[in-house]
Order: sequence, then structure tokens, then C-alpha cells
Amino acid sequence: MSFLTPLYLIGGALITLPIVLHLLRRDVAPPVPFTAVRLLRRSAVERSRRHRLRDLLLLAARVTALLLLAGSFARPYIARAGSTGRATVVLLDRSFSMSAPGRFARAQQLAREAIDQARGDRVSLVAFDDRAAVVAPPGSSGEARAAVATVAPGFGATRYAAAFDKAAELLADERAGRVVLVGDLQRNGFDPSTGSGHAGGAVLPDGIDLVIRDAGAPAANLSVTSAAIERRQLTATVHNFGGAARTVDVRAFADGHALSTRRVSVPASEAVDLVVDAPSDIHAASVSVDDAEGYAADNERFALADAPAIPRVVIVGGGPAANNGFYFSRALLATDSEVPDFDVRTVSGTAFSAMTPQDASSSAAIAILSTHGLDRRAGDTLRRFVSAGGGLFIAAGPDVDPAVLSALLDWQPALVPVETPNAGVLAASDLRHPVLRPFDAVAANFGQVTFARVWQIDGGSQWRTVARFTNGAPALAERKSTGRVLLFTSDVDRRWNDFPLHPTFVPFVQEIARYLGARAPSISSFLIADAPAGVSRPGITTLGGRSVAVNVDARESAVDRLSPEDFRAMVGRSADVSKPREQRLAAQTEARQNYWRYGLLLMLGVLVLEAFVGAR
Repeated sequence: MSFLTPLYLIGGALITLPIVLHLLRRDVAPPVPFTAVRLLRRSAVERSRRHRLRDLLLLAARVTALLLLAGSFARPYIARAGSTGRATVVLLDRSFSMSAPGRFARAQQLAREAIDQARGDRVSLVAFDDRAAVVAPPGSSGEARAAVATVAPGFGATRYAAAFDKAAELLADERAGRVVLVGDLQRNGFDPSTGSGHAGGAVLPDGIDLVIRDAGAPAANLSVTSAAIERRQLTATVHNFGGAARTVDVRAFADGHALSTRRVSVPASEAVDLVVDAPSDIHAASVSVDDAEGYAADNERFALADAPAIPRVVIVGGGPAANNGFYFSRALLATDSEVPDFDVRTVSGTAFSAMTPQDASSSAAIAILSTHGLDRRAGDTLRRFVSAGGGLFIAAGPDVDPAVLSALLDWQPALVPVETPNAGVLAASDLRHPVLRPFDAVAANFGQVTFARVWQIDGGSQWRTVARFTNGAPALAERKSTGRVLLFTSDVDRRWNDFPLHPTFVPFVQEIARYLGARAPSISSFLIADAPAGVSRPGITTLGGRSVAVNVDARESAVDRLSPEDFRAMVGRSADVSKPREQRLAAQTEARQNYWRYGLLLMLGVLVLEAFVGAR
């Protein structure tokens, strides 16, 4: 039995000090004559054996409880017997750069040799690229040797940090360990983007031997490093990473059909850009080259036509007020980047009425700040837009006629609001709603806005109140419909309130636009390393009902390599300065056994016994 923190046992030993002092100072009081009892017959007072036994049990229980407490704090554990051999972890590179002709077969042979040389060791096999996976857990060399045949080059890039982290994890409990890395020693595997003090975060603990087995050789490689659809053109870049000029056929495909084939000469260590005319309705495209000498995974690259970069919000203003929609549009355009989050279009009611339903459908959201100039055609457009799932925002104000609004949107019953002065301040009553959720920590800031006039509406079954004023009137209400319809019962042009002058106005307006559908476009392309679970190869695939392009990491296409000596110099070494290796092993062993918990349970049992005996 060993202890992780044995100093607590010294504290347990101090429990004997009061007992020893008590035994050393057992003074017997001298007899004192007392006249009042002189005539009484002398009789010896003896303590019964039962009382003496009870006292001894109480003493033993209390001392035992304290000893168990000290022993629990000392964290006992049973040390494992040291292993006769050591552990070997073989790291096998399965990145797509290993797919060069003959390279992976050579790597598999080197991995088998490393396993055979680990006589008497527990051997594990780890295959790695962007991620590391244990193919054969620590065990016999036969199991690891058989697992080598199950590994094949994939589409990931080389990341040595992931491999060494997994090796350190497997060797954490071992007293002696060795790591054998088998790969092409690609320089780009030390990823500097990790920000680690060592190259790419590739670090091994001190005390672990590192053996390098070089399976690579100087290679030529052609790669399509980029592809994009821009307007009516497909652009691509073909890179020659080899040391000799190459002439190859470059093929372009659009939506599964051949688009163009070109004969291209690419100088050594240079890239060539290509531009191919594409149909206006192109959705997906790919560009490929034939390269029998290099890596197969980077011979083709995929692209999707860009979706609208910025969601459009149409503001219907106009009316007598010259600045109708000014604050609302400026709030949508406010951003800390050069590119705004929204494409804002402010139109009059007459101009909106002239829009076709197809024109309106290109908008992500529509905001009605005035009903002046809106006619029956505008009503048809708005109803189609909302029924198709569009988002509609309406702000009350002197330029919005509730009767016209109800007729345009065919609301039954019609909206009959009552203008109410001095509504108080806005209170975010439903912070779970997506519009108000970002204001959870700063919802009190709405209390700084003064509302001089609002619409008092009858919520009824058609409306859900999202926020209220302090007089109880709805402030932000959502109507139940196919699309999303939000009604703000005060204006947004600083005539019925001073809301536009407060910092909460801008994020409030932007969250409304996002909730109504004006969100940034979803990511349409991934690298293999960043793709969601289940996507393991490049191509055009469907995720969550939308198409995405998945490609390999172009950095892996390079052929720059390191010598074994330079590679070893790039690997960082870490020492746990707070604890030597033996102490770390002891801590890990104790953490698994947790004998201190049993000590505390025994102590509680002893205290229960002490309380029972003492009560009698």
C-alpha cells in the first residue's frame, strides 16, 4: 500500500498525543477529611466493568474515525508491479499524400518491420491524417501486424500534432515507451496555424523514444488547388509541385456534363490559372487533371455557384414624412466590417405596388413603415410573400393605416388598435424568443427608452405577445401565419418614441431582420478536416437539405519533405515540471482506484457506532 500525500499520515499519528498525555497525568486526588460525613460508613466506590468497556469503545471509535480521515486524505493506492517490457506505438500516416505510387505499400512494410522489432513490447497501431485513430489497441504484435493491412490512404491532410497527442495518451500509464512514426515526413504536417510554441503543436513527453521510418521519396505532383464559379465563368488553378514541366489535359464539368477539355503546360513549381465560360444557370462544377505520378485525391476539385452574398431587406416607406425609414435602414446597415450584413432597399408604396411577386420573392424580409401608395397589387404581393414563408415586419406610426393594413393582408378580424399615450417603457417578457434572446444579460437597457404613443391592440388568438410595455400593452407581437409576421406597436422613426437614439435600437432591428429570414448565407464549402461527421470524401453532397462542396486541403499537395534528423528537431518535448513521471503514474493509478472513498465511508460507519454507544 502506498500513499499519494503521505504527510497527512503524520497528522493522523498526532492523535496519540492527547492519549499519552492523559496516561502520564493520571493524578489521584488526596483524601480530605470532612466533618459532615465522618460518621458515615466507609465504602469503596468502584466503576463497573460495563462503564469501563463503554469508555474504551468510545475512545477506540473516535481515534479510528480520525485515523480513517487522515488515511483518506493521504490518498492510498496499491502500486502496480512494473512491466517487464515497454510499450510501442506505431504511427502510420494515411493522409492522401501517401497515395503516391508505391508509397503506402512501402509504409505498410516499414510498419510491419517496426512491429516485428518490438519483441516483448505491448504494441498498438495508430493511423493518422487530420485526426488520429487507434486501429489496434495495446496488445500483441500479431494483432497490430494484422491491423496494418486494414489501413489505406484517405483524403485528409497530415497533422503530426494529432498523432503525437494520441501516442502520448496511449503511453500515459507506461513506465517506458517508444513511438515509431512511419510516413513521408511531409513538411506541411507541422501546421503553424495552431499557434503552439512548437511546430504545429507536435509535442511528445520526455522519456518517450521517437523513431522515424521514412516511407517517402522525391515525387512529382499535379493538383487542382482551387475552383470557383464567378458570374458566367468557371475559374480554376492547376499547380505543378514537381521539379519538371508537365503538359496535361484539364477537364471541366458543369452539373455533371462535360464543359471543356484543354491541353495545358504547367512549368515546374508554378501554377496556371484557367477560365472557362459556363452556362448562366450553372449550379455545381468540377475541374480535374490526369496525374499518374502524384497524389490521386487532389486531381479534382469541386465548386458551387455562390448564393446571394447579402440578404435583401425591402423597406416600404414614403408618406408625408421625408425621413420615413431613415433610422430603420441605418440600423440595418450598421456594421463593424467593410461589407454590410444586409442589402437594404427603401422604396415608396407606389414603387412597391409596381413590383411583381417574383421581384418581392428575391427579398429575405419586407418592412412596412407606411401604407401610403399601397394598392391591391401590393396586397397580393405581400400575401404571396408571407404564404411562401417570407418574413414581414410592421411598425406602427402615423403613416400606417390599420384599416388599409388589414385589407392588404386580409386579416380577419381587422386590426382595430387604439392609440395610447405614455405606455411606459418596454419590458422583454419572453427572453426565449430569438429576437430577444441576445438581450438576456442587458434586457434592462430597454427601460431607458420612453414611448410617448403606442398602439393598444387586442392580442386575441391570432397574436403572440413577445414583449410588453409597463402599462401592459403589447410592444412586439407575432402573428400566427405560414410566414413570420412581427408587429411593433410603436414607430421606428423617432416620432412616437426616442428608441432610435438608444444603443439597443441597432441590435434590436438587426435581430428582427435575422429572425424574419435575413440571415447570412450558409457555408457552401468545406475541407475534409472541417466537414461534418459522415462526410469522408470530396465531392458535392447534401447536408441539411442544401448542397455543399467538399474538397481536400490544398496544402497537402506540396511535395516538400524533411529529413529524419530535421523532423526529429521539429518535434517539441514537454516535461511536467510540477510532477516527475513516477508521481504522475502514481496519481493516475490512485485516481482509478479511489480507495479514499472507502475510507470515508468506513469513517462515517465508525461515527454512527460511536454515536450509538455514547447515547447509551
